[in-house]
Amino acid sequence: MNAVLRLSCLIALLLLLTVKAQATPTQFGVSGLLSQPSADTLDSGNISVGLWVNSAEQSDSESTTLVPISLGMGLGTFIEAYGSFPNLLFNDDETLSGRGFADLGLKIRVLGRRSSPYKLALDFQAQRQISDQENLDGQTDILARSIFTLKKGRFGLHLNAGYSFNDDQSEADDQVVGGVGVEYFPAARLRIIAELDAATKRFSGLDNELEAMLGLQYFFSPHLTFHAGFGRGLTDTAADWRFLAGLSTSQGIGTFTKPIPRLILPVEPEKDPEVKKRNLKFRTITPLLPMSRLGQPAPRIASEMPVNPGEEKVIVQPEDQIQLPEKDYRKIQSSPIASPSPAKPKEKPEQFKATQPINTVVYRKFRFDDVNFGFDQSSLSEAGKASLVQIAESLRKEKKWFLIRINGHTDSIGSAAYNEKLSYQRAISVGHRLVAYEGFDPARIFVKGLGETQPLASNKTPEERRKNRRAEILVLLPEKQD
Repeated sequence: MNAVLRLSCLIALLLLLTVKAQATPTQFGVSGLLSQPSADTLDSGNISVGLWVNSAEQSDSESTTLVPISLGMGLGTFIEAYGSFPNLLFNDDETLSGRGFADLGLKIRVLGRRSSPYKLALDFQAQRQISDQENLDGQTDILARSIFTLKKGRFGLHLNAGYSFNDDQSEADDQVVGGVGVEYFPAARLRIIAELDAATKRFSGLDNELEAMLGLQYFFSPHLTFHAGFGRGLTDTAADWRFLAGLSTSQGIGTFTKPIPRLILPVEPEKDPEVKKRNLKFRTITPLLPMSRLGQPAPRIASEMPVNPGEEKVIVQPEDQIQLPEKDYRKIQSSPIASPSPAKPKEKPEQFKATQPINTVVYRKFRFDDVNFGFDQSSLSEAGKASLVQIAESLRKEKKWFLIRINGHTDSIGSAAYNEKLSYQRAISVGHRLVAYEGFDPARIFVKGLGETQPLASNKTPEERRKNRRAEILVLLPEKQD
């Protein structure tokens, strides 16, 4: 038996490591926390897989162990099918564990978009009892419930309530069921979870079922998630204690939180300064079209957006001023390709420093499309670097004294906290390049991560999400400047 368990775990682990994952299934297959579902749904065509160990003891009997395997699939942007089987060992422990059923379900999100802070879903599930007791084995219960999710920042609340129509042949009473799940992200890769699972009595003469669990999920990588939880029964019909552990992987969106890259990228040494000098001679056009090796325009990767001078206003905050490590400043000073900062009028001080908020107006605006960054990446692509060279050359010709504000944006994939940090990292990446390789004064560059808060499109389709993954360079003039 132990050999079978070890072999099953090894096979599942190899499977998990070879499938790209971005969502977390529960032990029952439906996306959510450890046991409680959320109103999130997998994206279309994406699959999640989980392998779990569920050990429990009930009424002072010997402890029982299940090894459930779960599976979920996105059938559309708001529809998810899922299922699970309770045991790979067939050791007759299913009934005593309180989790002795295979399930097959369908969840439909009916309210709220993927990026909305609140969502409502309807869930329909068939549960087939797996038991060594003849009066229970093979009986099928039907569960219908609603699921509500509310997320704000690092916190999330998940509520569900429904009704279980239990098989009449088992002489079991129908049950009102419900649950609560609370999540908190103390770090980008770590989620702390508290759950409460409740149901009215299944058989006459027994208590209602009530069980609480505390646990965590740790995201080793986008390919592998670890789950662990410890539960206690609060009534006699619930397990005295329960230990839950699992590994999962999936493609899609769901509730996955991706690891956050470093906030400051190291300065990359330029291998061929002459190439940089030749690039600086390119004439900036709108939209910016970097030339391919064959001399033909490459696909558009950056554009200068139309601006009505003085119409759009921005308040620049001192805390948004770009900060670079001292070692990077030393490299900038000794760099052979660093160019002078943009021209400054004589009346402006040589060393500018923002000490209080500055009211500015947008003078020029450049937009980087998502091809300048890889998915879930913050470093600029070669195409993005080429576009930035042309933008920098254009700004050097400006005679006005200006500030630069770089805004980073993402789509709605991932948590709001993660997206805010990823967008900030993308803005840092652009600003770092302007300072380290284009010679701009870091005191006049400000960065802001806006996450998913200012979408250009609705995030419903891959094309719309691509539009929302972008960075923007705002050239700002002091509001009172003539």
